[in-house]
Amino acid sequence: MMKKYVFLDRDGTLIFEPQNSYQIDSIDKLLILDGAIDGLKLLLQSGYSLVLVTNQDGLGTKSFPGKDFEKPQKKMLRIFRKNGIAFDIIFICPHFPNENCPCRKPKTGLVEEWLKTAEMDRKKSLVCGDRETDRGFADNLHIPFIQAKTNGEFPIANIRKFIESPA
Repeated sequence: MMKKYVFLDRDGTLIFEPQNSYQIDSIDKLLILDGAIDGLKLLLQSGYSLVLVTNQDGLGTKSFPGKDFEKPQKKMLRIFRKNGIAFDIIFICPHFPNENCPCRKPKTGLVEEWLKTAEMDRKKSLVCGDRETDRGFADNLHIPFIQAKTNGEFPIANIRKFIESPA
């Protein structure tokens, strides 16, 4: 049976993304955006599997040590779990844009191996994110895209419209 997946961007879509550093590198910077919890609950209640796909520039380097990412990441996941939300799988690209890796959104290298067994319903699955790279990721996966406003409220109304539309 084909499954419905929603590929979600993290920074700027689910959590606040500082526009000066673009990195959530401490728990103090972690802020879940309005509507994210309700939107994720709606997706789960509608039978979607949640997939987190995020570009994290230089993760694991001196400028962005892994421990600086892990603490807020773990807290974010705990907050979501307390609200009954869990991601089926999390994909993280740690490369800088100039490295031209195959896994950085909008490329699909992060998910290609996983997709071979995911049995994704491409008409009912979607990508939700705030950047053109997220839109490009959706295009490259050949699935619909729902735009989120960077650091704005999670687009629940548009998600609901998509869910309720005939395939």
